Amino acid sequence: MDSAEKGVGKVEKVRYEEMLPHEIVGRRKSFPAAFIGLGGLEWHGEHMAVGNDALKAEKLCELAAAKSGGFAFPTLWYGEPRVSHLIEATTRDRLAVIKKMRFKRSKFALDYFGNTAEEQEAFYTKLIYHVLVEMNTLEMKAVCLLCGHYPLHGWASKAVEEFNSRFKDSQAFAGIEFHYPSKSKDVGGDHAAKWETSYLWYLRPDCVDMSVFRGRADETLVGVHGDDPRTEASIEIGRRAVDLIVVGMVKKAGELIRKAGGKS
Repeated sequence: MDSAEKGVGKVEKVRYEEMLPHEIVGRRKSFPAAFIGLGGLEWHGEHMAVGNDALKAEKLCELAAAKSGGFAFPTLWYGEPRVSHLIEATTRDRLAVIKKMRFKRSKFALDYFGNTAEEQEAFYTKLIYHVLVEMNTLEMKAVCLLCGHYPLHGWASKAVEEFNSRFKDSQAFAGIEFHYPSKSKDVGGDHAAKWETSYLWYLRPDCVDMSVFRGRADETLVGVHGDDPRTEASIEIGRRAVDLIVVGMVKKAGELIRKAGGKS
């Protein structure tokens, strides 16, 4: 048998979509919990990947699945409103972001999608509800949604409330990263500033490049809301926070399993 036939060695799988049926059944007996990241594509400063919200949530879900024995399900990147609660569309520095990204301003107009902001929000809530019901069909007792893009929390919570009222053999929870651990000064939130930069810097260092600010220490940052990441963010801050968040996610999943009649 050559090296290609042998593969590269056995690595624990945590992504549901990569598992064989017998692997799913065996793992589900131990900890029937789904961890699902919610995010999108949005400006996060010149130093961070535009997919920060989903990338951050995805990696946290994988770590929680690995620690608990549960499953990391595919991250939901699409479907969120594009005309509300979005840096490019509704913030005070939107025009500066649009200029740097070389976008056409007209594409962020309220009527561009043919649906109002409220209609888009209702669509997203319905989409999340559909995902939750799908998790029930896959025999997941617990579903932990991690809202990497903070505004998603309100819409996802509406879907969770409806789902939990209709289904008793599965229970769900939607939270932002700082909703999962016990209150701590080591976990916080912002937009592309100290906290989000530190999280992604630790979780996905390939998606953060602080060198873009070299020689620009006094320049006003565009689309960065919170403590200045040039001086306040660090990989160590990210590591401490991530450890607490993952523990909190696993704890919440266990609570949901028991509430749904499971044994964890």
